[in-house]
Amino acid sequence: MRSEESPTEDPGGRYPRRLYLIFAVMAVLCCLGQDYLAARRGGPSYLFHPLSKLQAAQPTPVALPALAGRVLTESGITQRDIQTGSGEDGRPAWVVSLAEDAYQHLASHLLSAFRQNGAVARIEKNEGAGKTTYVWSVSRGASDGMTVSFSCAAPPPPKEAATSPSAAPPGTPSPEKMAAIVIDDMGESLAAFQEICDLKATLTISILPDSPHAVETARAAHERNLEVMLHLPGESLNHREGSPPSSPIIRSDMAPDEIREFVLRSLEKVPFATGVNNHMGSRITQEEQIMAPILAVVKEKGLFFLDSRTGDHSIAYDLARSLGLRATYRSVFLDSKVGVDYSKKRLIELFKLAQKKGRAVAIGHPFPETLQALREGLALAAKYGVRLVFVSQVLEN
Repeated sequence: MRSEESPTEDPGGRYPRRLYLIFAVMAVLCCLGQDYLAARRGGPSYLFHPLSKLQAAQPTPVALPALAGRVLTESGITQRDIQTGSGEDGRPAWVVSLAEDAYQHLASHLLSAFRQNGAVARIEKNEGAGKTTYVWSVSRGASDGMTVSFSCAAPPPPKEAATSPSAAPPGTPSPEKMAAIVIDDMGESLAAFQEICDLKATLTISILPDSPHAVETARAAHERNLEVMLHLPGESLNHREGSPPSSPIIRSDMAPDEIREFVLRSLEKVPFATGVNNHMGSRITQEEQIMAPILAVVKEKGLFFLDSRTGDHSIAYDLARSLGLRATYRSVFLDSKVGVDYSKKRLIELFKLAQKKGRAVAIGHPFPETLQALREGLALAAKYGVRLVFVSQVLEN
């Protein structure tokens, strides 16, 4: 009997199927390769379309207004010095008010920033009406652009304050009813300083030692016969531990030698200063061990001291007098609330107080509202029989 044999595969039928599979894989790989190459060339692609987009993507350029705003801020130009809007073509159009020397310092930095970001600036200079205007037409490509106009008012003639009927050289005694106005926090904006100069009034300016334009402001004020003071920053009662101030201050935990060094360094940063008043400092002005080394330096340098009285328990004025310093204190804050009407009322309060006591001191800040109040209200001094003088002219010797 024949044994049953297992069926055997036909060798001729197995290999063609494998060849078909190999050809199919090669065809798929070929299609994938063609699609990938199309994607690399930026052409239409099916599977690699997201890759083509990713490779074609370029970094988003910095918007021209953002770029200009950054350079202006780094140069000490504040938002209140900038008027923003749109031109007839719908593109951003800015007007920046600043002093001529501030513009010259800023221009090279701004031009470099535009060039580094692929923008071109065409600059046109116009003079007239007591000011110089620099119009920057900035463009990048066909559709991206803006206009920046820098308005630089002409500086007042040197010695203008000295020839004003109400002005007198610092330190000149007078039997008249006298009021002194101090503008604190100067050195942050040259445009604000120019507005103060435009008032053509006898004012004292107090400059923050670590402000970006401290030296420029002090020198320009001295040239215009304005009185210069150092606005010395100190720790306040509401100072929070772990929240350091934006610039150095005299702290209540400092040693006397540290305090002396701080005051001396600050005076070097504000040339032509004839006096000192405290910036903030409600904590240190009530502590004798902190104020004593401060006032010792003030006395050694032959300066006077104005107690800003930022706290209710300040001993600074009394201590200064006991040490034999020429000193006085602030009676009126012009802008503890910001507003034109409020500051005008406080200005009248200053004049009435000077009329009653013979002398008084007010402190304000270069806020637009405060400066407007001064423009409108300084002439009222004559109504109350009061003469505007520098702080050095109302000191108690």
